[in-house]
Amino acid sequence: MTRGVSGSGRMERVYDDIIPTVKNGKFNGWFDNLAPEELEKLWEIPKLRKKIEDRIRRPGGYHEWNLVSRTPQFKKWGVSMDDIKEMRSLIEDVQFINPCGVYGGRGFTKAHNEILKIIDLSYDYEEFAHRLNEWASQRMKNGILNLLEGLRRY
Repeated sequence: MTRGVSGSGRMERVYDDIIPTVKNGKFNGWFDNLAPEELEKLWEIPKLRKKIEDRIRRPGGYHEWNLVSRTPQFKKWGVSMDDIKEMRSLIEDVQFINPCGVYGGRGFTKAHNEILKIIDLSYDYEEFAHRLNEWASQRMKNGILNLLEGLRRY
């Protein structure tokens, strides 16, 4: 991978040109071929981070259980972009309890912050999934059944 000179703006331009679009179908493979350290460097550049986040969120209308803001952590855990994108629920299917709420509504910020904490406290992806199941049993309308099959742990 070509690298620019740190602080010169060149790195940003070089990476900006090589981050594939979702339309051409190459983004997932590009992401999977990055080393975790390479992603972290890109993540530190706000313009490039936003570009990567936008590509992860396409198409819109979904809640990402592997929260986009923690993508570098999922990368360290060896989670592929296909798996990151597969672990999404339609927004209208995400209903919280304790407090009640829907995506973007009352209770959403609390739920989102709780999931961030689960990610941050987890040692690996399996621990994250187990903790998320415990959380869902208390905070989702239908408990762990509201999680996608790939996230459920019995």
